[in-house]
Amino acid sequence: MIPMVPEGSDDPIVAGIFARLKRRWGTVLHLYRVLAWSPELVRAWAPFAWALRFEMTASRRLRELLIIRIAALLDAEYEYAHHRHLALDEGVTPAQIAALPDWKASDLFDEGERAILALADDLAMSPGASSDTMARLQSLFSNRDCVELLVTGGFYCGVARVINSARVTLEPDHDSLRPRND
Repeated sequence: MIPMVPEGSDDPIVAGIFARLKRRWGTVLHLYRVLAWSPELVRAWAPFAWALRFEMTASRRLRELLIIRIAALLDAEYEYAHHRHLALDEGVTPAQIAALPDWKASDLFDEGERAILALADDLAMSPGASSDTMARLQSLFSNRDCVELLVTGGFYCGVARVINSARVTLEPDHDSLRPRND
């Protein structure tokens, strides 16, 4: 387990990122406290992660569905716990979440959602999205949305691997944490 950087870090880069996180989340998320051992890395990571959350045009609901499927497949409890609540906030139903392990047999997902779930499965369980998955995505979504969904999925596969390897622990109040766009 990689320990967390103290919230009161005197590194100017880390202090700035932590201040922004407190405005965004009301706290400094544990993931960022681990990443902060490398100030330059967390300085690059934070704006990219925030852009994925707040600046994309692809459906936020579909992005959250993509993320929780990836988190479940990669046993990323930290990622899953944070994004499950966000998925529910965006309209993913509890029944859909419960059906994720066997989504292919479920009638709870429409064609677009099925394409997103196939993308999640491909990204988490193989070297990348299959030709069939990409063709299906491109038939349903704009090129911009396809790129945003692909990059979001790839990023969160990476996040899952980082948090699992570093053994990042959940914040005690993670159920109530919601980001704000500042």
